[in-house]
Amino acid sequence: KHRRQGIGERLLIAIIELAIKLGANLITLEVRASNTDAQKLYARYGFVRVGLRRGYYTDNREDAVLMSIQDVKSAQVKKKLERLKRAHAEEMKKLLTKEEL
Repeated sequence: KHRRQGIGERLLIAIIELAIKLGANLITLEVRASNTDAQKLYARYGFVRVGLRRGYYTDNREDAVLMSIQDVKSAQVKKKLERLKRAHAEEMKKLLTKEEL
């Protein structure tokens, strides 16, 4: 019901911004192997696949894909984040405008 509304992307932006603010050098996450949409979102923000936990999820023994961003404080990561953040804000503006019609 809440997919494709930008909520996950907004949360991801907030987490990356918080990590930068707190001085993190690395951000790592895990995602279900079947959740390719989320993996594409994370990759767009600079996460790369760094590992696999086989049979990680207890409900169905699905694998977990590990993804990370190295050097979170780099100018390149910050620049990409700002560009994607602006694009996301524009998309949310369009979505809200459509809902008002």
